[in-house]
Amino acid sequence: PLLSLLSSLLQLVELDTIASQAVSMCSIIITFAVLLSAAVEVSGFQLLPTDNSLYIRHHNHHTLGRALFNSANNDGVTTEAERLLAKAKAIREELGTDAEKQQQQSGEVQSPIQIQSEFCLPATGSNNNFRLYLDVGREPGTWMDPRWGASGRRIECTIDVSFSSVEDAPEEEVWEEITSGLKSTVTSKSSKVSPVFKLQHAPFARLRSGFDKMKIEEGGYCIESASKSSTIRFCLSVSGTEGSSSASYGDVSIPKGKLYFALPYFGTSQSEGSISISKKEGTICVKQFGWNTGWRREESRILGVFRAVPLEEAKRRDKF
Repeated sequence: PLLSLLSSLLQLVELDTIASQAVSMCSIIITFAVLLSAAVEVSGFQLLPTDNSLYIRHHNHHTLGRALFNSANNDGVTTEAERLLAKAKAIREELGTDAEKQQQQSGEVQSPIQIQSEFCLPATGSNNNFRLYLDVGREPGTWMDPRWGASGRRIECTIDVSFSSVEDAPEEEVWEEITSGLKSTVTSKSSKVSPVFKLQHAPFARLRSGFDKMKIEEGGYCIESASKSSTIRFCLSVSGTEGSSSASYGDVSIPKGKLYFALPYFGTSQSEGSISISKKEGTICVKQFGWNTGWRREESRILGVFRAVPLEEAKRRDKF
């Protein structure tokens, strides 16, 4: 019984110690709150916390001030921004006025700068603009060197050209080599051949989706009229792809020199002045010396095939 009594007394002492500590902590908190309240009251202000704001109430003068945490000087910043904006606007108007005065004094009207692609046809004012789709490679029956294009590889490119109607064709001088070369492609002695007219063309042929190019130097065309049909024959002098470090196409190439084209010709519209030519495939030929006819002479060899599509239609399809 004595031991039980002592144990109970010890438990009471431990509980009393915990309670005493709790009471002490409460006393400290209450004392700190009283002191803080007294300090605020002595200063004459009351602090009231709100969302993103701090209200300060003065008991003596009953005034209310508000200080925003995020934009304390918002009014001052807005005023400064408006002042700078007005100053920039005045400078811009002043510069514009000076430019207009200089333009009026010089009498010149500046037009917007237009960038012309080197693959595009210069402005010709003609309705007979076409895009030639060339597909160069070994064709059945060609007299090209047996090693040329033996792998089956091909070169595809486009060239934009413009034909004037025969009635309105410009009388511009064409290279003598092109004139004589075109006339030599006419094999029928009974056919009538028109004069050779200048063929307008883009400065370069577009190869490898525009990542490579081939210079077009000169062009000409003529109309061969037979008793039952007519043919439009044209020629382009090109720089070729041979020897170009940026245009390695394996065992197939476009030789430097003149390329010859031919398509059926269906006449010229009297109302619109536009020519009508076949949309079917035609052949591309080059002239090279060889022995395929039994003696050494200049031969016409098939280099590939091509199609001619009206330029506006081709632009809608190709997106360039």
